[in-house]
Amino acid sequence: MPKPLPVLQESRPRPVECTECGKCCTYVAIEIEEPTRPSYATHILWYLYHENVTVYVDGNDEWCVQFAARCRNLTDELLCKIYAVRPHICRNFDNQTCEVNGEGEGITFHTPEEFIEYLKAERPRVYAQIRKKFLPDALPGRC
Repeated sequence: MPKPLPVLQESRPRPVECTECGKCCTYVAIEIEEPTRPSYATHILWYLYHENVTVYVDGNDEWCVQFAARCRNLTDELLCKIYAVRPHICRNFDNQTCEVNGEGEGITFHTPEEFIEYLKAERPRVYAQIRKKFLPDALPGRC
């Protein structure tokens, strides 16, 4: 009788530990409305006009504005100096679902131009509504 073939198990890379990364401790993120309306889209433009500000969309289509700001309690070794008494928001972070280890594909907008290109492709009606009245001449798509 022939031997059964071994079953190959799909190998997944081990998750990056928080002490190897610390990325979530380098910004402050606030949930925002997705650009389903012109006013929401122009809010996002306003955020992106500022330095050290990005807009991130996670794999679940949740939008947030991120402000680059390293936590004062993060050491150079990526350890938290106040880990035992860290705030609730820190306790809710999970390295299994974070932006580094999570399975969803996210999008980060660093510039207004990147966001405008996204609107043109993914939300053309919103783009058309803001194109003439809310886009400076220097941005793509301005007629």
